[in-house]
Amino acid sequence: MSDTEETVLPDVAERFIRYAGHDTSSDGSSASSPSTARQMDFLRMLREELEDLGMEDVELDESGTLYATLPGEGAGRTVIGLLAHVDTSPEAPGEGVVPVIHRSWDGGPIRLRGDVSIDPAMTEHMNRYAGGTIITSDGNTLLGVDDKAGVALIMEACRALINDPGIRRPPMRVAFTTDEEVGRGMDGFDAERFGADMAYTVDGGPVGKVDIQTFNAWSAQFRVLGREVHPGSAKGIMVNAVRIISDMVSFLRPEEMPENSSGDEGYIYPMHISSSTSEGTLRVILRDFTSDGMERKIRYMKSLEGWINSRYPGADITLELLEQYSNPAEILKRDRRAVDFALMGTRAAGLQPEESSIRGGTDGSRLSFMGVPTVNLPTGGEFYHSRKEWVAVEGLQLSLDILMETLKIWGGEQSAP
Repeated sequence: MSDTEETVLPDVAERFIRYAGHDTSSDGSSASSPSTARQMDFLRMLREELEDLGMEDVELDESGTLYATLPGEGAGRTVIGLLAHVDTSPEAPGEGVVPVIHRSWDGGPIRLRGDVSIDPAMTEHMNRYAGGTIITSDGNTLLGVDDKAGVALIMEACRALINDPGIRRPPMRVAFTTDEEVGRGMDGFDAERFGADMAYTVDGGPVGKVDIQTFNAWSAQFRVLGREVHPGSAKGIMVNAVRIISDMVSFLRPEEMPENSSGDEGYIYPMHISSSTSEGTLRVILRDFTSDGMERKIRYMKSLEGWINSRYPGADITLELLEQYSNPAEILKRDRRAVDFALMGTRAAGLQPEESSIRGGTDGSRLSFMGVPTVNLPTGGEFYHSRKEWVAVEGLQLSLDILMETLKIWGGEQSAP
């Protein structure tokens, strides 16, 4: 049950709630960049807010990346980048988000509209916030913690640093990107223009975790061209793309699907089907933490293409494989400062830090391979990409504390020789 009494929330929570009300969902079927105009509308608003804060070099490019600078002290210092993406996942409705505040949460299931219920027993860290304040949607949409919370956290960190010049800080570059949820967040990104030496994406989950690994990620799209004819005279003539795609999905091993994998296990996820008798597509995403594991999954997709072509010689079946991002763990091993300082910052915020692997990816996965080693920091929420998405006000504040403490450590770093 939601408490409707008006009480003051921390600034970061108020900012997040305000941002969550903007529809910024991306669209993987769109060829434009960004994929939806609503993302650019939101970025224009952020541009004005950055300028009002007093950020320097505020620039919004045509492809949908917003850059800004917050100068630090001294020449030769490590330039630290902060990134978050403004789009929300198209996997759940994102229009008309109504944030609901559940104050003094009793630790039990939270029931929302449309028979949507958030069971804390199914989450990783929700119970730590019993007695606190939980933010959800009303159940009709996702909430947008991923990654409006990251945007709000970066904006609040910049505001705090600008308002208190006594806080030592590193030279900082900020970037807000689009289309991360459809795998295109770095497509138009200019790493040289960004100018950071190391960076943090603020796009994680439970507080305390410092994500230093992500999946290696590929997509596989099968296109099936069948042959349509009246079913009454179809014998020996019809080639049904619907049936072919159904066979392909049934051939995938269920033990390797997301619902049956966890920890360091990868998966093969049949994500989207669109088909009629004459033509259809099957989109599959492949995820694995190791290069060898990914190569096996790619070979499996190629063998599936060969098998289905031999099974249905009357069809035209093609496979398109596309690399989306890679695991940055090896790159981060070469210079662990971004990792170690984040662990120290987490400890300084009063939490026990944990080096972790994110069962997903961030813009930092690709950015690391563009020459900017990038670690992922938490936002405090869970159940992303769904109507059950939630974040605790206390989790947002702890995430801000972690970010600020990490930046302070960088601010005290010795100048480069």
